[in-house]
Amino acid sequence: MSEAVQRIELQSCQLETRDARGRRQLQAALLSDVTRTLHLDLGVPDAESVELELHQGGYLQTRMTLDALAPYPARPVASPRLQFELQLPSGPSELVLRYRLHADGRVIARLWQAEALRDQEQLEAVLNGAIIGVMLTLFVVVLAYRLVVGAVAYQVYAVLVASELMLLLQTAGYGFAYFWPDSPGWNQQAPALFAGLALISHAGFALSFLQLRSHGLLYRLHLALMLAVLLAALFALYATLVLLGLAYALLALWAGAHSVRAGLAGARLYLLGTVALIVLALCLFGLGVLGVQLIPGVSFFVYPKLGLLIEAAFFAAAMINRVRQHQEQLAEQRTRRLAEAEELLQAESQRRAALELAQRQQLQLASASHDISQPLASLRFAIEALKASASHDAIASHLDRTLDYAQTLLRDLMDQARRERPRPDTVDLGTLIAQVEQQQQGLARQRRLRLRMRASRVEIAASELLLARILNNLVVNALRYTREGQVLVGVRRRADGIELQVLDTGPGLSPELQATLGRPFVRGQQLREDQPGHGLGLFIVKSLCAECGFELRVRSQPGRGSCFAVFIPH
Repeated sequence: MSEAVQRIELQSCQLETRDARGRRQLQAALLSDVTRTLHLDLGVPDAESVELELHQGGYLQTRMTLDALAPYPARPVASPRLQFELQLPSGPSELVLRYRLHADGRVIARLWQAEALRDQEQLEAVLNGAIIGVMLTLFVVVLAYRLVVGAVAYQVYAVLVASELMLLLQTAGYGFAYFWPDSPGWNQQAPALFAGLALISHAGFALSFLQLRSHGLLYRLHLALMLAVLLAALFALYATLVLLGLAYALLALWAGAHSVRAGLAGARLYLLGTVALIVLALCLFGLGVLGVQLIPGVSFFVYPKLGLLIEAAFFAAAMINRVRQHQEQLAEQRTRRLAEAEELLQAESQRRAALELAQRQQLQLASASHDISQPLASLRFAIEALKASASHDAIASHLDRTLDYAQTLLRDLMDQARRERPRPDTVDLGTLIAQVEQQQQGLARQRRLRLRMRASRVEIAASELLLARILNNLVVNALRYTREGQVLVGVRRRADGIELQVLDTGPGLSPELQATLGRPFVRGQQLREDQPGHGLGLFIVKSLCAECGFELRVRSQPGRGSCFAVFIPH
């Protein structure tokens, strides 16, 4: 063998048979021109039994054995994979390797020079480290999603990745080399347990992520397979585990295809991950165990590592896709709820507007009733005067004007119901004041007060009816709240308009009481409960002033009387 040769593939020159104990036996003829030291790498992390012999010239030169109960320090070479150091003599020799692996698997035996083997191990260590690092990252990311989303599928996925990581560490030989070097019995059981845990967690993830509980047959088949895998793993039945793995591959494909047809979010990514795992970890790895090398020089133990990595990546992508779709659904639900909230808000606004309109209409009705009561009271006083007086013509004229005012007031109420504003008139304030004086003289005499009017020749453009209602309410209020003295009505000119004033000698108003003026159904404290009044007079005045563009001004001092003025701008 030349010095340039760094690796010898024993399969290229081997003759494999079975020995008397049923072990696989590999024989290879070797030829070296010089004595050299080589390393025999079996390509597997452990075996149930290994026996190695080197013959030359019909004589046994070297014999080494290793059984399943040998601890890690007893290995001929300290390496995660089974290796032996050989002193290959010059000339022809024969290498005989007898072994038994789990599930009757095959080794990939190679002879290496020391430097070439060291380079190869470093390359494989980098690859293993990259795969394990990526899977750890996926584990952490999905576990974080589990904490945020709270779905059980993310927790099961974390268990799946953890079990697959343990399986990778075991198949790479790191478990026996670094974690339990003095427990060879456990090391023989570990592959079955880790493989079983990976299968069970894979099936559990499918149940949760694909929501198979609603599919009775698929759900029951997954549960039955999980139980069978658990029993096979506990009893280290490697051949049974292989068969169950093949059965589960078909079941996983069925479940994935069913979920894709159902339109489940992330189902396509799940199916792709499952197909990658089946192709690499079952098909290509299984062919390698049977001795079929599709890619020369590549250990078949690389395939399951890549399969687990690709599967974990696809599953993580599937769950992230599920989360994104869930977030989109939540966003859509929030949008719908906002729209519903806006509709409810609009309906509430319409309801409040309707209530306010009804309240305004009620207040308008109450205001109209209040104002109608004034000409009715004036009629009552006129009738009493008619009974006691012989001046029938004057009283009849007063009755006629009062009825005209009441009739006009009712017509205004109907105009308001039709949303028609009164047409402005040319109002002679002197005449208007005289009419109000005549209408309210009866109330003044009843209250034993003087009602005085100052003549005026001012004319303005306004609604005579609304102005009459304003003045009547102010005069009636002044007469009701004044106990003694007089009420004076007149007009005063201002720089930018005129003021129609009603002055009284009543008790006056405090600043606190002035702040409550204009509120409906609020009566002054000076008015006794048995006296007439509903607390609407100033509310009506204020509302009518706002409608006409006037301004109600109040000046008052407690104990000295009040002045209620309606400012009418030019």
